[in-house]
Amino acid sequence: MNSEISPPAVPVVHFDSHDFDAADRFDVWRENIGVFFDLASPEGGKPAQDIHARIDACNLGETVFGVTRSESQLFSRSESRIAKDDMDHILVQVFLEGGGLAEGDERIVAGDMLIIDMDKPHAMLNTDFANLTLVLPRDLQPDLSELLAPQHAKCLTSANPMVRFMTDHMQALWKSVPDMDMIQAAGALQGTLGLMEGWLAQEGRIDPDSTPEVSAALGKSIRAHIEKHLSDPVSPGELAKTFNISRSQLYRIFDPYDGVARYVWERRMQRSIRLLTQPQSDHLSIGAVAFECGFSSEAHFSRAFKARFGKSPSHLRMEASGNHYLRDGISAAAEDSAEFASWIRELAK
Repeated sequence: MNSEISPPAVPVVHFDSHDFDAADRFDVWRENIGVFFDLASPEGGKPAQDIHARIDACNLGETVFGVTRSESQLFSRSESRIAKDDMDHILVQVFLEGGGLAEGDERIVAGDMLIIDMDKPHAMLNTDFANLTLVLPRDLQPDLSELLAPQHAKCLTSANPMVRFMTDHMQALWKSVPDMDMIQAAGALQGTLGLMEGWLAQEGRIDPDSTPEVSAALGKSIRAHIEKHLSDPVSPGELAKTFNISRSQLYRIFDPYDGVARYVWERRMQRSIRLLTQPQSDHLSIGAVAFECGFSSEAHFSRAFKARFGKSPSHLRMEASGNHYLRDGISAAAEDSAEFASWIRELAK
């Protein structure tokens, strides 16, 4: 008698807005895809309540993989939204149908890939579309994440044969994974991530603007050092000396981030948003937040913050204290239908 226990099947979820009353359809769609993005109509207002949207997804344990279909919409993530949900994932998307226009006039069409770093602001106006998305927690495959992050909001065009190869592979995985058990799916996922990492690493080596002599691990170490010292003076000279590299090497590492100074400034701005919006930091004054983020005066910090985000630090803190986020006015039907969103939130833990 065979007493072995079979591995569990891959969990699958199917969401279709047409399974709900017309009055609830936008709410249930927002409760699911809204785990990633704020939603608006192409004109900037609220999308029609009677919206058509569908999600078919598989929970692979460490990632979520699935196809989303819907009507033309504006999908966005602001700095304040990033700070509120604190979601450190990267989305790898293949557009199966339709496309859209991302920031920087990056035009996406069917067959292209799009990388979205959830830790960076993003806005894209989609046409009616269908895309295949792999949700990759940054820490799951750190070397791959280091290669993907600089590609944020950029179109990886299907004119590149390696992009076509990768998109074909991801579609083949999607076709097969619902029939796999969790052990088979884990092996297939690791193979896919390894293939993606090998492709992007090779693309980097032949890209004249890349940094072939500096490993991804070194770049990660420097960024971790910066993150730990955001309240201190951080200069290119100090970083080069600390890591025993030349300034030219350092500048090449940070070229995808618009330079060392820009990277440090952006990280300070992102830290300030977190300190201003997270309840555990409510005890900090605006001046204390400024100091924690490397600014020598509250006035300098407030000017820099308003120039970057269009509002004062005190205004953002007041907004955050309202605690209304996405869940205001969500119907009971939306609450009961958000299995996909709960999977994504579990990845963040």
